[in-house]
Order: sequence, then structure tokens, then C-alpha cells
Amino acid sequence: MATNIALDLEQSFGELNECVLVTQPDRTIIFVNKAMENLLKVDRQDLIGTTTERFFADKKHFENLGEIYDTPTDQRHRKSYAFDIKTGDGTIVPLEVVSAPLFDADHELTGILFISRDQSERIALEKRAKNIAETLDDALDAISEGFAIYDSDDKLVVCNNTYREIYAPSAPAMQPGNSFESVLKYGLDRDQYDTKGLTKKQWLEDRLAHHRAADGKVIEQSLADGRWLRISETKTRTGRIAGIRADITEMKTAKAEAESAYRNLSLIADNVSCSITEVDLEGRCVFINKIGCEWFNGTQEELLGTRLRDRLPWKEREQVRQVFQKTYAGEKSAADISFHFPDGISRECQFEATPRFDEAGDVSGLVVMIVDITDKKKTERTLAELYAITSTNELTYEDKIAEILRLGCEHLDLPCGIISHVIDDRYSISHAHSPGCVIEPGTSFPLEDTYCTLTLDADGPIATAEASKSEFAKHPCYRVFGLETYIGAPLLVDGEVHGTINFTSEEVRKRPFTEADVQIVRQFADWVGHEIARDRAHKALMQAKINLERIASIDDLTGIMNRRAFLEAANTEVARYRRTQRPFTAVMIDIDNFKRINDRCGHAVGDEVLKKFTGIIGGALRAVDVFGRVGGEEFCMILHNTTMDDAMLVSQRLREKIVEECQFDNVDQTITCSMGLATIAREDVEFSTLMQRADTALYTAKETGRNRCVEFTPALEPDAAV
Repeated sequence: MATNIALDLEQSFGELNECVLVTQPDRTIIFVNKAMENLLKVDRQDLIGTTTERFFADKKHFENLGEIYDTPTDQRHRKSYAFDIKTGDGTIVPLEVVSAPLFDADHELTGILFISRDQSERIALEKRAKNIAETLDDALDAISEGFAIYDSDDKLVVCNNTYREIYAPSAPAMQPGNSFESVLKYGLDRDQYDTKGLTKKQWLEDRLAHHRAADGKVIEQSLADGRWLRISETKTRTGRIAGIRADITEMKTAKAEAESAYRNLSLIADNVSCSITEVDLEGRCVFINKIGCEWFNGTQEELLGTRLRDRLPWKEREQVRQVFQKTYAGEKSAADISFHFPDGISRECQFEATPRFDEAGDVSGLVVMIVDITDKKKTERTLAELYAITSTNELTYEDKIAEILRLGCEHLDLPCGIISHVIDDRYSISHAHSPGCVIEPGTSFPLEDTYCTLTLDADGPIATAEASKSEFAKHPCYRVFGLETYIGAPLLVDGEVHGTINFTSEEVRKRPFTEADVQIVRQFADWVGHEIARDRAHKALMQAKINLERIASIDDLTGIMNRRAFLEAANTEVARYRRTQRPFTAVMIDIDNFKRINDRCGHAVGDEVLKKFTGIIGGALRAVDVFGRVGGEEFCMILHNTTMDDAMLVSQRLREKIVEECQFDNVDQTITCSMGLATIAREDVEFSTLMQRADTALYTAKETGRNRCVEFTPALEPDAAV
């Protein structure tokens, strides 16, 4: 059979709500879906290979059904049957069965497909309708209110005297055989009705529509004499329309207020931004509003009658079950639950269930309201963390900016955050947070190629969660960068535009931006702008302090660091080494025979020698190196991140440079210098110990002939000179 029927039965019918059974031409069962298994109350595996004979309450029906298999092939078509079956537990169930033959490629019968429906509920409803109709007939004979019956052609059959009295101007037209429309027109021509501003034609069309619907819906009718009527029209079992009129003039005010409240509640249910549902005692949905349909990713038709919580992950189902248990006991219950809804969006929600009671005071169902408090919760957490970031003294300015961008990306569920600096028509990235640091600070673009030009034009925050469906799609940024999601705000520093803060993604954001999101970005912008201004002021203050310190730290004659400033800088280098283990070398320098220059040529010439000497040395050093005057003709330099071998090369080059460039016509000796070198070691806690070793090496250089560089060793030998 499986090879002859060109469909996968399990895949096609296994989960179908309809009951499906397939037999071979010999009436042997080869497939039963879950719904049929539940109906028959027998395990599917016990059905395969048997026939359905045992389930027929009347065996003749089983024999009559055999005609399907005996009918010639070319005459077989879909057929319908109705009979009772006895299920596995002995229950009698009325069924409506539709059969359809199954053919192979050669048009040979390969089986019969049966689709069955349980008719118990329909039959019960028909019986109930019959009872209601009979009761209605009895009621019409005794009713004290106005009533009338129109036949299936909408012609008057009968009406009572109260009906004629209510519509006295139309009474002459209320003759059996006259149509309902003609009776209405008769009254309209005599201004019997208050049409509430409608034309007579419009009013007549509306009234006829209600009448012909005859769905039992109660309507109110205003008469020209100020009376109000309640009208209810219902079709009888024979297709007639029975109508009842009651004078509700005294009840009108209360009725109007009640209906207004009902309309408002219905309107609220479909327009509030939360899910409102009602479930029965089995947890099946009997009402759901529009928001609920969106969150549970289905239409009302698809969701009504189902257990909504079955669409949630098991942990969340368990939380819902616990709330329901309390509510079924008759008490209102609530909990905060993080839901992963079927629409693909995770929401933090306030889940509240209220019991609904029947007339006997028993719980008949639950009204469930689910409020999305994601934005509230996220905003609370974000504001708390923003306060922590901005109020701490543990973070530097750069650290705080980085943390704010990270926080913004997390709050908005976006991968990239940028702070820009806009100068004229150029947009430059000053700070960025992005996956893998793909966005690099310092990158610059034309301002017109960025959404930020819209932000600056708007003079306030702007946002889009799907640029392709908004005005953003027309902007060059969409073409250049393909950004689907953007939210940004201007950055003002001391009242002037500095740039923007923005968060972006190439993907469409699942959730639209809320007003809370916009306000968060605005707060980020306000704080960053304030911090930039404060950082500028701090830098200006620090620069002024540096300038003052520089004045106090510079040697008046040579323009380089004096001894105090140099030693402070040197100890900073020692502290840095102890943190990073990056080596450096200290070099003590002494101008050879400098006293002789002063004695022979005078101090003025000696001062010129000192200035030229320091100019040559200082001009050859890197910006990271430190150079200072520590004595009359003694100097010290720190060669940053330099080992002894590299430091020796530098020192030799400087020594030779002095010989070549630091000579004076009015000085009768060659100006040279001696140098002692020592590299930082683990045991050095202060620079003084390192300086002492370099000074020892310098002493050795001078004692062994001057104009040379000597490396410090624990036991300096005379041949240590280079």
C-alpha cells in the first residue's frame, strides 16, 4: 500500500484535528491518525491490520458500507454516511463519515480514505434548538409584549394587539400578507420613527438589514413621540422571523450607560498594549484580544479553543500553572514572568489571573492579563547602572564613555554604539563599541552619508527600527552602510553641537523603539555631553597645572628638567616598570674637564657649552625618554623600554655626536663626555639605587680615560670601558 499511494499518510494526516482512517480494498486498516485514535479510544497499533466492524453499534451499517468497495472503479467518488459507533470503552458516538477512494498511477483502487466527525455536540445542539423553538411558540401565545411573526418571504403572519398599539400610525398596514418592508415604509411616510439624522432611505436599509439578519441581537429603536423600544428578532426553525418589542423608555438612560460602558470595555480590550485572554477550567482560550493574538502568533480562529500556555517553553508553563492553581481556588494571583512568546520576542511581563465566578459562586474560568513591563524593567536597570557608572571615581573618562556605549547596546539590543565628533561637514568616530571592535575610532566620513545629519537637523533624538520601510531608506546612509536600525541624539557641549551618540544595526529590530528608549538615549547624550565638557575643563586645568609645574621643573639655563623634576619622573618610570615589567636604562653623563673650561674661558662660555650640549643630547632622544640636569655639569637620561645592549648603542652614538657637534672656536680643548649605564632590576624600588649604580659606572668611565661609556657590573674591571 505504501508504495502505491503517492502521499505520506503520517506527514499529511498525523497531526490533523479531523479523525482520519485509511483501509485497503479488503477493508483492512492500514493507517489511523491521532485524532481517530483518541475518538475510538484504542491504541493505533492495535487497529492496524484489523477492520472497523467491531466499532459499529449496528452491524448492518458495516455491511452497507461495503458498497464503497464493490462499486465499479469508474463510479467511485466521495460519499457521506451517518451512523453510530461504539468506542473502545463502550461509549456510543454518532458519526458523520466522508469517504474518498485512493487510486494508484494506473487508476487502480488502492484504498479508501475516511474522514469522521463526532456529531454528538451537533445533535445535542439541534435537540436544544428544537426545544427552544417549541418553547418560543408557547411563549408567543402568552407574551404580554408586542410581538409579530413574518414568514420566510418576510410577509406578516400574525401580530398581537400590543404590537399594533406600539406602532399605532402603522397599524392599518399590519395586515397578514403585507411585507415587513411595506409596513416600515408606511410608518416612515407618517414620520413615525426618529431616524437620528439619517435619510429615510438610509434608515430603512439599516432597519431591514437588522430584521433580515434575525440573529436575536437586541437593537433599540427611537420613535418620533420620544418613546424607546427594545427589538429582538429571531428566525424560527421553519425560517420565519419572530420579533418582540418592549417599551424601554424608562430604562433607556441606564441601558445607554451600560452599552456605552460595554463598548468602551471592548474597545479597550483591543487597543490596550497588553494581552487579555479568558480561559475555561481546562485552560482553553475562550477570548483573546488583538495584542494577545500578535504575541501568541496566531489569529483568533487559530487560538480560540487551544491552551495558550502549551505554546510556551516548559519552565514558563510551570510558572503559569502555579498562578492558575491559586486562581482556580478563587483568589486573584499575579507574578512577574519572563516569557519567550511564539512571535519570537522575549518579554518581561506582569502576569495576573482573576477568577470568573458563575451564578452559584463557583469559579467558571479565569481572566488573564499579561502586561509587557520589559521597557520598565530594562529602563530601571539601565538607569541604575548609568548612575553607578557616572557616579563612580573608579573609572576614567574614557572608561565611562566605553561603559555607557556598552550599556546602550545592551539596553537597546543593538550591536554597535558610536560617539561622533562633527566638524563642518566631516563626521569622525571618537568612541565606538562593536562586535570584534570592527568600528575603529578615528574613522571619518562625509556627514551627509550618515543618519546623524538627520539627527542634527531634528535637533533631538530620532529612531527607526526598519529603515527600509521609512523615510530613512531615501537617505544616502541606507545605500552606503545598509543600516536598518538606528537611534541617535545630538551631543551638546557647553551649548554647542559637538556630534552625536547613536546605536545601530544592519538587521531589523524585532521590537519597535519606545518613548522610554528615546529618553534613555537622550539621557546618554546629556551625560556624555556634560562629561566631554568636564573632561575639556579638566584637561585645561591639568594643562595649566603642567605649565606651572613645568616652570618649576625646568632648569633655567639649559631648558631641560631640573634635578627635582627629573627624579620625580624617574621614580614614575620605576613604578611603571614594576607594573608592566618593561625595562629601561639610566645613563649618567658628565662633561669631561668642564671645570677647566670655566677656569680658562669664563662661566659665560661654560654656560654656552652646557646649553649646546643639552640641545644636542635632548634633540637626539625620543619623546618617551627622560632627560635632566642633576648637577653642575652632570646629566642623567632614562632610555624608555631599552635593554643594556640597545642603550649602549644609543649612548655611543650620542657620545660621538658630542665630539662632532659640540665644539667651540674659543674653547682650546675638545669637548667630550663620559657615560655610566645601569639597567633597572627587580630589586629597585626607588630610582636612587639605579642612579647610584649608573653613577658608579660613570666614575669608572672617568677614571679609565674619559670620553667613553661604561656598563655597570657588580665588580667593574678596568677593561670594562668601551
